[in-house]
Amino acid sequence: MPQPPEEKHVFRAQGPGQRGDAAPSGRQVYRAGGAKAPQPIRRAGGAAPKTPPRSGQGRPPAGGSPRRAETQGRTPAPPRAARQRAALPGGVATKQRGAPKLPLYLLGGLFALLLVSLAVWAAAGGRLKELFDGGQAAPGAVSGAVSGAVPAEDAQLAVKAGQDWPAQVGDRLVGQKPQRVVSLSPMVTEALLSLPGHGALCGVTEYCDDRGRGLATVGTPLLPRPEAILELAPEYVLCQTPLADGVKEQLEQGGARVIQLLSPTDLESLRRFYGELGALLNGNETGRAQGQGVIDRLADTLASYDRAAGQKATALLLPDLSGLAATAETAEWALLGQVFRHPLESETGWLAGAGCLADDDPDNDLAEVRAADPDILLVPDTIAPEQLAEALGGLRAVESGAVVYIDYGLVEAFSPRLIFAVAEAANLAYPELQPAARPADESGKKP
Repeated sequence: MPQPPEEKHVFRAQGPGQRGDAAPSGRQVYRAGGAKAPQPIRRAGGAAPKTPPRSGQGRPPAGGSPRRAETQGRTPAPPRAARQRAALPGGVATKQRGAPKLPLYLLGGLFALLLVSLAVWAAAGGRLKELFDGGQAAPGAVSGAVSGAVPAEDAQLAVKAGQDWPAQVGDRLVGQKPQRVVSLSPMVTEALLSLPGHGALCGVTEYCDDRGRGLATVGTPLLPRPEAILELAPEYVLCQTPLADGVKEQLEQGGARVIQLLSPTDLESLRRFYGELGALLNGNETGRAQGQGVIDRLADTLASYDRAAGQKATALLLPDLSGLAATAETAEWALLGQVFRHPLESETGWLAGAGCLADDDPDNDLAEVRAADPDILLVPDTIAPEQLAEALGGLRAVESGAVVYIDYGLVEAFSPRLIFAVAEAANLAYPELQPAARPADESGKKP
């Protein structure tokens, strides 16, 4: 059988006045706590002799790591650490410890102090989320889906009463008036073109109405082209639909800061929406007042019709001739609802014929519209009067000419320019009312 390797001298600490026990061949074994019988030492070429331990003494504790040293014809001295332990009163040995460790209560106290510090910092205005979301928001700001690092130049910005800059726009702080802006939303484009300073708009989507200005197109709201956007060198890219992470990261790395705005659903949220875009173009005080003023004038006009109309007429808004119609619960009805009442007020969502979406029963698609028979009908200007007469010739509105043809893109963009379509419809329904005047924009031209 294989023989174990030769073991060299092993030292153990022992109590005061105790000497090491001699092992065969002059080797010494030192032990803690008192003298012990010589422990057998295995030698190369043979088994170690068996020597029973003395009463009350056994093998060293498991897990000990003995130190070894060779001697050349002399008795080695115990290691210094062993002698120090052996010199303790009563001959009690102690375990050799490693590097000192912090007590658990001290670690817990440090952790609690860290949490308190973070809480105080957050309460003082430091927003942890904005460190990772790409902007520093002021209290009460609308949070969007923007991500990325806080721009170093904006890190110390704060909105101050009575000052235009910095301006709060979405979840960003805009430090100064931007020179170049790209819009990835038809609604944003419509709003910007209704405000002073819209010359900063340099790029739009294929679905946007740039009002004949020949602005560069950079894709669609869902599939923008980052390379085309960055070629325009915009300072800000505005969107309503969240951008894919890769697109957003590419734009941010290229120096364009992304601002996502919430879509308005009523007049009040539309007022906030225009106020934020006004603040982007012309400052937190001046620009915000300009943007909110556009919707305030719209609301005042609608309110004047509401007060003067008395018994409201019924109206329907059709996006096409498939059988769809906006009901009283839709955002598209938010403006019309100030002047008209819905003929089917119990309906929610979009009024749809039995088969208008699947085209299973084309003869019945417009049955609900015919049943509603509104006083006023608003339809897209892409529908020819002949098509409307063929599809809905029996309706009172069609027979009496109470039909208003509108640019349906304005409906989708929730544009204040819809006030003119609403005014035209109101003048048909309430001929005794004076028509609304068309206000001039900041250039003095009527839109």
